[in-house]
Amino acid sequence: MQPYNVEDQYADPVPATDIWAAFLAARFSRRRELYDSFSAPDQELVRKELRRIRYLREYFATHRLSPSDRTPLVSSLQKAHARWRERASRRCKDELARCENELAARTTEKYRRPGLQRDRAILKQVAQWELNTKEYAEFQQSICPESYISGLEAEDDTVDDNTRESNYGYNGWVIAFEKGQGGISLTNPLCHGKFPHQKIAVQKLLYDKANTPLKRSRDSRQLRYFHLQANNMKWVEDAVSRYYDEEGSEFDGHRRSYQRKLYQHSTAKGESNTERLLKRELWHGQERGGGDSHLPPHSRQIRPRCALVPSPSWPGSNKDESNRTPTTATTAAVNYFEAAKNTNSEDTYFRSAVSGSQDIVLFMPYLHWEIEKRLVRMTNVVRKTRRMNEQEFDFERRSKRRGTWGSVVERATARAQRINSTNSDQLNGGTGELEEGSPPWRPRSPLGSYLWQASKLFQLIDEAADWRLISDHLYTDSPLHVRRTLEQYYYWTADDTTHRDRQQVVYRETRMKNDIEAIPRVVMVDQLWLWILDENTIISAFPRRWGRNKPDPSAVHRAIRDHLATIDHSQVTSIYDLALIIIDECSKVFFDRTKPDLRPEVVDIFGSAISNTAEKKTEAYERFGRDVKRMNAQDPLQTAEEFLRKSLNIKFEWSALMEAQNVIDQLQIMQEIFTQQITVMGDFEKALRAMGSEHHEGLRSAQERATALVAEMKLRRDELENLEKRQANTRTQLRELLDMKQQQSGIIEAKAAIRRADESVVQGRSIVVFTVVTIFFLPLSFFATLFGMNATEFNEGSMRLSTQLIYMFGLSSVVIGFSLSVAFSTWARTVMFGAFRFSFAYLAHKVAPQRNKNTTQHLSGASAHALREFMITKQKEWETAGGAGGTALPLHQQQRNSKKAGRRKSSWTTSGMFGTGTGGGGFELGRFWKRRRGAE
Repeated sequence: MQPYNVEDQYADPVPATDIWAAFLAARFSRRRELYDSFSAPDQELVRKELRRIRYLREYFATHRLSPSDRTPLVSSLQKAHARWRERASRRCKDELARCENELAARTTEKYRRPGLQRDRAILKQVAQWELNTKEYAEFQQSICPESYISGLEAEDDTVDDNTRESNYGYNGWVIAFEKGQGGISLTNPLCHGKFPHQKIAVQKLLYDKANTPLKRSRDSRQLRYFHLQANNMKWVEDAVSRYYDEEGSEFDGHRRSYQRKLYQHSTAKGESNTERLLKRELWHGQERGGGDSHLPPHSRQIRPRCALVPSPSWPGSNKDESNRTPTTATTAAVNYFEAAKNTNSEDTYFRSAVSGSQDIVLFMPYLHWEIEKRLVRMTNVVRKTRRMNEQEFDFERRSKRRGTWGSVVERATARAQRINSTNSDQLNGGTGELEEGSPPWRPRSPLGSYLWQASKLFQLIDEAADWRLISDHLYTDSPLHVRRTLEQYYYWTADDTTHRDRQQVVYRETRMKNDIEAIPRVVMVDQLWLWILDENTIISAFPRRWGRNKPDPSAVHRAIRDHLATIDHSQVTSIYDLALIIIDECSKVFFDRTKPDLRPEVVDIFGSAISNTAEKKTEAYERFGRDVKRMNAQDPLQTAEEFLRKSLNIKFEWSALMEAQNVIDQLQIMQEIFTQQITVMGDFEKALRAMGSEHHEGLRSAQERATALVAEMKLRRDELENLEKRQANTRTQLRELLDMKQQQSGIIEAKAAIRRADESVVQGRSIVVFTVVTIFFLPLSFFATLFGMNATEFNEGSMRLSTQLIYMFGLSSVVIGFSLSVAFSTWARTVMFGAFRFSFAYLAHKVAPQRNKNTTQHLSGASAHALREFMITKQKEWETAGGAGGTALPLHQQQRNSKKAGRRKSSWTTSGMFGTGTGGGGFELGRFWKRRRGAE
């Protein structure tokens, strides 16, 4: 039985950097020989990874991609593999015969199709599958790793991680330098690989007290760099505790607990070195959107800062500094360092006030990227974890109202266990879903189904560690800081920024609808946490890309390792040189154009977007110019109205303006990030000067490199600023175009209004003509109709036509003349209205006495209310006419007669309205009302 030794047609562009990657890249038939050539530690690493793969396959054995799937993913993968092998074996004979015939027909090698010999070798290997003999089964068993690798069944506690821990599957990185020699590989049994690609499990790095290399060292000639692949505050606290070999450190993660601590009496226990380094003003106090906040998880960030902290004294030191309170010294150093930012005397102060070695704490944001699909899966996991945490919080709050605290704790613990098990099933196994909803599409061919299900299982295994990290560390007292997009960094209080993320310039430019192989990417904002301890150790923490359990050529730490592997040992003379390399690699992710990976060329993409917007602006101006030229050339009302409709439709210009504004907003956010980097590096440079270069080896060169790095950061920000200025000019021109269209629309509307007014005048004249014609024909038609009536009492049918015409035209002329005079002559209208007024006045004067007389006759039978109203009306008429010299009309005159005893009489006499001799031209109504009141 011949092994499968056909070489790959396309070589892997990313070479293997460690033993495990080289083992996976080799053919199954060659892995045994490669494994035998490994050293004992390398063989142990391979066994550890094989055990991890076996554990993950068992862990996901019951996982289903969606609730509608009846078969678990692993079983479906095995069935798809069997179907594909069966079909390939069935078609192999025909394909092999065709390949042999083609080779026999073409005897000359140069006429043969390239790769024909390779296809025949593959088909011969596939032809052995259908034999299914004992020999073939033994051959398959012989190349299986279990046949030649011993110890896969038993776990070694000194090497393997605990699968029950939340940080299972995560590795840390260790890089060591020897002054004068360059990079070296640590001989620690927990470390795997060689410089600069040495890895160590996070569990062993943080919690293996005896063997971990993360310990405080007095050796100033050896420079060590430890890296954690996540912004997990818990990991950092444990790493610093392990560095100082301390346990039980307490941190003020919540503001309420910190405030309570301020008012409590201090205990006998002093602060540990870990608590001094990670005190609130340098750790939890700098956190925005902490674990006890209701803000979304992407709002968490350590504010950018660089601080200088005095190093704690070594155990057994007799220096005077050890007798001082470390907290006071550290606080004083930090406060004076902050106060000296705007002065020129910080160097003098630090050399005089703080002695000994100094530690540096640095927090800085930087730009990175992520594939959009991976970002969606990370967002789904974060959203599910947040929903589970809110349910647990609501359950505990309701439980506190129902029972005592003891029963609350028991019920909350049981509830948390159920929620955690449900969360584990949903995210990692059972009937959980990998994505939201059912998969929209699945291949139907045997090979496509097999490859698709294999990719889904690989995706599960690749992201399992990140799932567990988020589900276990996202909501704790020292929480995990997840990665965030550019919009989540700026709009950090928004719960959902999915729509804004997909409006990113990088996403739209890399999506490319016409290219099915395009990989849309998104700009991310990550954080660099860095501690320089004892001038010989660096601890850093920044996240990796989602689910990257395989070598990532665009990872920041990969770039750091590649850079350290190529530099000369003279370039790293102090721990600060190593820190500057780390900061520089984080800052220049999008400005390093030498890396052949999938990272987006952000500057080129934004330049292309700016060019597209400028092209749209030019097209909009050309459209506007053509329309204006057309309007000025023809200038009819119809053309003006058509141009007006085009001017009111600003959809094209508005879309270009919004795109320009979107580009400017994103460029401003990235500039802000670089501004924060420059500020942090300025503080870092001040800290180096404060420590004094004359007393520390390598500080002078580090200061020069820090100055050069600040200048490079400014150049990167200036490059983004130049792009923003270009787009700002385009945006200004688009706004001017919209203003010109608005002004032109106003001019067109004014011209159209004038034209319509002229047309209204013409139409009014036409209406007048039609009215005059109507005036002429209306009486003619009336009289013609009247005289055309066959009425005996009118003309008895004996009137001649000439007589009728005389009547018709005569009477019509009178009516027409009267109508025209009233319509067009003011004098005629005045005479007519005067005649009507005089006639009405005369009639009113004749009818008024008779009406007043009739009114007086009826007053005797009127009611008191009617009489009073009548008198009030007459009083007003009297006052209006000015009668009686302007005196009021006497409505009542009361006379009292007191001659008769025991009787009271009241009489009211009303008289004298328009009385004689008082008004001039008035008439007397006489006595018309008399009423007696009182008892007779």
